[in-house]
Amino acid sequence: MNWLHKARPVLIVTGLALVIGSLIGARELAHGSTSDASAKGDAPRATGGTIVLGTVDTNTPHVSYGLPPVLSSGTVSKVFVTDREEVKVDQPLYAFDATLQQATVDSAKAAVALAETKVAEAKEGKKRHAKNIEVMKKGVEALNRRAGDADNIVSIVKANMENGYKQNGFQPNEWPAKLKNEPQYAEAQSKYTGAYNEWEIEKAKLEALEAVNAQLPVDQAEAAVKQAQAELARAQIAVDMCVVKAKVAGTVEQVSISAGTTLGISTRAPALLLIPAGPRIVRAEVEAEFAHRLGNDRIGKQVTISDHSDAKLTYTGVVRDIGKNFLPKRANAENLIASDTRALEAVIEITDPSPAGKPPLRVGQRVRVNLGQ
Repeated sequence: MNWLHKARPVLIVTGLALVIGSLIGARELAHGSTSDASAKGDAPRATGGTIVLGTVDTNTPHVSYGLPPVLSSGTVSKVFVTDREEVKVDQPLYAFDATLQQATVDSAKAAVALAETKVAEAKEGKKRHAKNIEVMKKGVEALNRRAGDADNIVSIVKANMENGYKQNGFQPNEWPAKLKNEPQYAEAQSKYTGAYNEWEIEKAKLEALEAVNAQLPVDQAEAAVKQAQAELARAQIAVDMCVVKAKVAGTVEQVSISAGTTLGISTRAPALLLIPAGPRIVRAEVEAEFAHRLGNDRIGKQVTISDHSDAKLTYTGVVRDIGKNFLPKRANAENLIASDTRALEAVIEITDPSPAGKPPLRVGQRVRVNLGQ
C-alpha cells in the first residue's frame, strides 16, 4: 500500500491532464480546427479559407449620449425612455434642468422688445425730421420774400430821393453823399439788411438740417433688433438643447440616468446608448500577415459567419468593402490603456441576422468570418 500512497500525486496530475486534454479536444471539435492564433484574434488558414475575428455592428455606429454642448454640467430633470425602447429621429430622450437658460431667454426677449421700441422711436424721429425740414423750407421762403420786399423798398426810396435831387438841380455825382444823410433811405437799408441776414441764417439752418441722415438712427435701431433677436435665438437654442433628442432612429440601451442625476464634463459613462436601426454588418479585423490574401476580387463574394463561442451556429454574408489602410482596431478606442494594434477592416453585410431556428446576431457580438480561399 506504500507504493500506492506514494503514486497518488502522480495519478492525480495524470488524471487532471487527461480531463484538460479532453476539454480541449471537445472544444476543437465544437469550434473547428483553428489554431491558437485564431483564438487570439489572428487569422489562421483553416479548413475552407481564411478565418478572421469580427464584431457585429450597424452601418452607422452606435451613438453615446451625455451632456449637450451648451452645458458643462447639469442635473437631469426627466427621462423619457427606457431600455430596449425603439425611438424615432428627434424623439426626446431625457431633459436637463434649464432654469438658468430659460432666464437668459426671458432677458433676451425683453432686450428684443426694448430694441423694437427704439426702432419705433427712430422712425418717429425720422418723420419729425422730415416735417421740420418742410416747415423750415416754408420759413426760409417767407424770409426770402421779406428780404426781396425790403430790397424793393430800398430801390423805391432811392429812386424817389434821386428824382428830388434832380428836380432841385443837384448833379448825379452829388446824390450818393446826400443819400447817406437821408433817414428814410437809411431805415429802408437797415430793414433790408436785417431781413437778408435773417434769411441767410435760416437758410444755413435748413441746409444743416437737410444734411442730417434721419435714416441712420432707424438703421442702427433695426440692427440692434437683429442683434437682440440673434441673442434670443442663441438663448432659445440653449434651452432646446437641454432636451436631448435622438439623432437617429434606433433602440435605446443602457439607460444609466434618472431624474436628479448630475452629469459633468468628467463623467465617463454615457447617459444611454442608441443602437441605430437598419441593416446589420460585421466589421472584420484582418491582421497584417493575412491581408495579402484579400484583394478587391473578394468584394461581392459570399462568406460564412459563425458565432465566436459556437462555430456550429453559422450565418451568411457578403463582402461589401475592404479597407485600404491599417488602422487601430475599433475596440481599442474604448480601452483606457492605449494599444497600437492595427488591422485592415473588412465590412461584411449580413444576409439575415435572424434566420429561423437560430439565435439572432446582435450588435457588439464577436463572430468569426470565413473569408474563403
